[in-house]
Amino acid sequence: MSKFYRILINTLKFLCLGFIVWFAVYFLWGDRFTIRFTDRGFASWFPQILVFLSAASIYGLFIFAIKSSRKKWQNILLFVGGFLFALIPFLAYHGYFQYQCNFWNYEIKSEKTLYINKLNKFETVKVLDSFCAINESEAKSDTVFSKQITPYFELNDEVRIKKAEKSDWKLK
Repeated sequence: MSKFYRILINTLKFLCLGFIVWFAVYFLWGDRFTIRFTDRGFASWFPQILVFLSAASIYGLFIFAIKSSRKKWQNILLFVGGFLFALIPFLAYHGYFQYQCNFWNYEIKSEKTLYINKLNKFETVKVLDSFCAINESEAKSDTVFSKQITPYFELNDEVRIKKAEKSDWKLK
């Protein structure tokens, strides 16, 4: 039983570290990745879910550090310290990231499909009109190549449209 318990705890610690790293990568370098959620409603909720998961992970790592062999006051410090350190993702998001006009705060106002690939119906060229949820006067329009990789994720890369003689693309 103790080997199973040790494997379970190490797996949970690894998941906690993964959520913390995901939080950092998403908010610091997330605009460099082209993968986006297909469901726009979930995309607006995802940053808050990620903040909660990272805070719970920080607290979980502190809880996993509590041992019965330590003195009682050390365990109490880990318990309270974990709670205080778990506030960092909440303070970072609700104090700073929430008020930035970055990709997680842009809402897509309209989406128009220009071209569809004849060979693969999941590859399209779209025009996305979006605006910042913080500053609605800050709007942008992007022409993107969109490739749906699963029903939940799509890859969006900016494109420039050029006329081609032979191609597999057709007008929508």
